Amino acid sequence: MSDEGTTIQPEHVFKKLIWRSTLESGEALERSTTWTIGGVAAVLGLMVSQVDSVGKIVSIDGIKTSILLFTLSLLAGALSKQLGMAVASGVNTLKQVEGLLGSDAGHQLMGHMTISPRDLVREMSEPFLWPLSAYMRKAGERGLTDYLSGDKRFVKMFCFQLAFNALHNLLAVAALLAIGLSI
Repeated sequence: MSDEGTTIQPEHVFKKLIWRSTLESGEALERSTTWTIGGVAAVLGLMVSQVDSVGKIVSIDGIKTSILLFTLSLLAGALSKQLGMAVASGVNTLKQVEGLLGSDAGHQLMGHMTISPRDLVREMSEPFLWPLSAYMRKAGERGLTDYLSGDKRFVKMFCFQLAFNALHNLLAVAALLAIGLSI
């Protein structure tokens, strides 16, 4: 069922409340990822800069394995952090737009629109380069038919953030185990 042309329903508001409260934890996760990325980078930097000293304690295969795992951990952590920042920024934008549209000025603005919502979506996506323009247009069109599409998109991104964060931590632990087991 399409939401286009209808008013927002109580179940929409309830879903938004639950999803957005869940998404709020993504900001804390993103901040903590900053610390774990820093720790992994410090250990990796120390290992690489002191490879001769480490090589006296740890086998060369252990060093190679741990460096690879630490590097993959950094990549997963960076992806988790980027997703976390995107979710936080996107939810903030949704709140600002909803605040405007819910205000008297927003109602007045919408009442004076001279183009259709679909044409507005097309015009808003126009300055973006392809493929971002196509993505923006499709996301805007989905928003016209599903009032919760933005929230759903950020919940999915949050799930990827969690997955990359877990991978980041698991790879870091595996790297530490590789070092420990090769002593």
